Amino acid sequence: MKTSVVRLFAGLFVGLLVAESGRAEEAAVTFSRAVGLLNQGKPAEARPLLDETLAGDPNFLPAYRFRGVARYELRDLAGAVADFTRFLESAPDDSYILVRRGKTFAEMNEPERALDDLNAAVRLQPLYDYAYVGRGEHLSSQGDLDGAVADFDRALQLNPRQTAALVGRGHVRFTRGRYVEAIEDLSRAIESDAADPLKFLLRSRAKKAAGDLPGAAADCDQALRLRDDFAPAFVDRGNLWNDRGNYERAIADYDRALELDPTNVNALINRGGTRRVLKQFDTALADLDRAVQLAPKSIEAYRARALVYEDRGEAEAAVAAYDAILAMQPGDVAALVHRAGLHQARNRPTQAEADYAAAMQLAPRDARLWLYRGGLRIVDERWNDAEADFSAALKLDPQSADAYYNRAFVRLQLDRVDDAIADYDEAVRRKPDDPEFRINRGMAREAQDDFAGAEADYDAAVKLDDRLALAYCNRGHARLRLKRIDDAAADFEKAIELDAQMAWAWAGRGLVHQVRKRPGDAERDFAKARELDPALDADLQAEIQRLRP
Repeated sequence: MKTSVVRLFAGLFVGLLVAESGRAEEAAVTFSRAVGLLNQGKPAEARPLLDETLAGDPNFLPAYRFRGVARYELRDLAGAVADFTRFLESAPDDSYILVRRGKTFAEMNEPERALDDLNAAVRLQPLYDYAYVGRGEHLSSQGDLDGAVADFDRALQLNPRQTAALVGRGHVRFTRGRYVEAIEDLSRAIESDAADPLKFLLRSRAKKAAGDLPGAAADCDQALRLRDDFAPAFVDRGNLWNDRGNYERAIADYDRALELDPTNVNALINRGGTRRVLKQFDTALADLDRAVQLAPKSIEAYRARALVYEDRGEAEAAVAAYDAILAMQPGDVAALVHRAGLHQARNRPTQAEADYAAAMQLAPRDARLWLYRGGLRIVDERWNDAEADFSAALKLDPQSADAYYNRAFVRLQLDRVDDAIADYDEAVRRKPDDPEFRINRGMAREAQDDFAGAEADYDAAVKLDDRLALAYCNRGHARLRLKRIDDAAADFEKAIELDAQMAWAWAGRGLVHQVRKRPGDAERDFAKARELDPALDADLQAEIQRLRP
């Protein structure tokens, strides 16, 4: 993260130039203009003037100092290091340039050399707030958040209005999920400098994370009022539109970000994700392919592309994308879980189980992983293993309605009906508005010949969702057993209306015809049921025999 600009002063160095050069006045004017341009944020205009100064006097060290700053701002990092080093050969105690060189080393991915310079700056000037800010930013980037906060705190003790320290500490607090404190720091920084769009953008992110979406949007808008070509702010505002489901405006903001910065990987990833939601898969992939091309090590670009492949039903392409993620980041639990699901869907249980096991080793306290593997074991009819997984999930998360629900299903298969109903009771208590939970508990109650209890569960399911054919079908069968033939008939008719492919609805209506002594109608419905599901025939015959006088 960049610190605020430290203003550069040329007066002392101009005096040195006047004393040492025969062309003093001309050189002094050139050098002074260059420093003035740097202070105005115009390094590209300052650079040639500094080159000119050094061409006239290669030994004029202050020009190296300022040219190093210009080169840094122009992203000529190696050139900046060379100039800073040349200056420090004669002025090794200049803490400001030590900080600048340290920051440059950090951006060149040389963290040890960066820290050496930053430590040296602090040792030389232990009361220099900018040195602590520079070191704090570096420690933050290296994951030493405690060390970073200590440095930012020290900088603020020395200078309570040190905005870069406030921004840096706010960033650490944001990273740690302490969003309210992050907002406080960033608000203090804005009070000191309300003209910096970056501060508003960072506060917008903290407000979004804290759940204050209107406040986040207001800060994003302010960042763009301050700088209408600020591509990251368009990306963030697009994300806010996305969160509110306004995909058209989200894409418009991503488009604008890419007009300003065609290499903005975040804009490409997020626009691709939005197009995926809109099922515009071809253009989504075009965005994400471009993101991968620009940032071949971007985990999020590969992840977003994998999700598009999944939605398009291209399982093998999705697996390849997750393979790429795991090659770069073997500990990516989400990639392992998604790849396991794809293997499971492609009937590759061995590979799926291996991925779940790897994920569980990385995140053994994540109850969801036990749920996922339990689901795989249900498919393989490994009932005891599945029950063990769901029980483990409940130890980690005793409030998991899904773990109770799935364990209940397994216990039904193990003919432990009382245990299954107890689990369904817990599941329903935790998630009372899920109609499927009610339907499955009703089926368990039927297994106990509690048809009145089953009917009550199916009634509740219908009240929660009156378009569920299975609820009507099952209620019809419960009502048949309760000898409420007319009510059962109405339920089967409704189930067939909602889902004409439901075999047991046709079978149920056939049983009603049988009770009403309409054998021709009954046989036609039974034939339709067998056509839809030949495997139901044995159970259907048992029902037919049970209803015969």
